[in-house]
Amino acid sequence: MFRFKFVLDYFQISEAKGPILAANTRAKWLSLLCPDDLKIAFAPYKGQIPMYAAEHVRIIDKKEPGWWNHYFFNSWQTGQETKATGWSVGPNIDLSKPLKVQVPLVVNSIYQKQLVLKQWKDYDPSKITVIPSMVDLTLFSPGKRAKEPIVGWIGNDAPNKYTKGVEVIPFLAKKFPHVQFEMVHGRAPQFQKEWLQQKLPNIKIISMIPHHQMPELVRRWHVLVCGSKWETGATHVKEAMACGVPVIAAAVGTLPEVARSQLLLPNMKWGHPPATKHPYEWTEGSLNQFAQALEGLLTDHDKHRRLAKAAVKESQSAASDRISEKWFQFMYRCRDQYNK
Repeated sequence: MFRFKFVLDYFQISEAKGPILAANTRAKWLSLLCPDDLKIAFAPYKGQIPMYAAEHVRIIDKKEPGWWNHYFFNSWQTGQETKATGWSVGPNIDLSKPLKVQVPLVVNSIYQKQLVLKQWKDYDPSKITVIPSMVDLTLFSPGKRAKEPIVGWIGNDAPNKYTKGVEVIPFLAKKFPHVQFEMVHGRAPQFQKEWLQQKLPNIKIISMIPHHQMPELVRRWHVLVCGSKWETGATHVKEAMACGVPVIAAAVGTLPEVARSQLLLPNMKWGHPPATKHPYEWTEGSLNQFAQALEGLLTDHDKHRRLAKAAVKESQSAASDRISEKWFQFMYRCRDQYNK
């Protein structure tokens, strides 16, 4: 019996952070589908309870002996001894803090693996396993779309970098005043005055929606506009696709891996020229690409139906049983290394 535990801090916090939501989905399905020859446990801070299937998730102390330790983030174990027990890391990897020992790593995408190898040039590629993020298809599935078009966006307005492309929606809202836009922020927006300089009546800002309520919200949408400049897992894109929502996004990061059937925009740029006042915002030309793609989906109903159908089909690759099996295979590889 191989005993494998995930060492993490939180299952529930006030913000809707992607990595923590992913950890909850993982805890639910790895616990429910666990093979007979594995024991899986989760080691959060005391008092932390999983959002889903809590009665099936084994919770143990962070320092419980006799388990292979898999770290949710790598920043906690830089001084970890590796002789007494095995350990591994991922998929939330802080590349600014190199590991002192080469151990098995999990990444969410080929793109993320390339980032690791670019930053940690001497790392053994055979120790890096790609396990895509998981979608709970018992939650995220197609449903009744709103009668009038609603365009959705999911992300945050992190300062300076605007990673999620928060500036895309105000631009589109001005171009399409007859269309309703819904922006779902994982936390209450902190820099709204910077990216929304005038009140636009067709933008609705929503924040901190519980994960289990997201499917009901998302399946009403006509389109998801993903404004991200990069993604390593793009779980929110997969979840929208599972609801039958077509996606418009830049062809960056892992998006070509997870949304190849959708409208991916090539040659997108941000921060040009370098002296621009907003170095992390999409250029006007790139914003216009978003607008052209959206206009096409709003007017071409056949194309919209094709993309919606393709989105659901492609999302099946992220189903809980498929991704759980990849995790179990990773655990067996850790077991085999530990027993050498």
